[in-house]
Amino acid sequence: PDRLNVAINDVWVCRNGSVGDDRDLVDMRYREVRITADLAEGGESAVIWANDLTADYVHENSAYSS
Repeated sequence: PDRLNVAINDVWVCRNGSVGDDRDLVDMRYREVRITADLAEGGESAVIWANDLTADYVHENSAYSS
């Protein structure tokens, strides 16, 4: 955990397991949020896609008939 680095939308909010850049610098205006976790172990990588299940999303999509 002392080598963990985490970025949200390219702002490194955790550096080497400690507090990083100010969280207020993270731009959260857009629908897509990119979270990067660097474990400082090996060269592997993975991509995870998630979806929006907020009340607004469910309401918007409840209008479709199946």
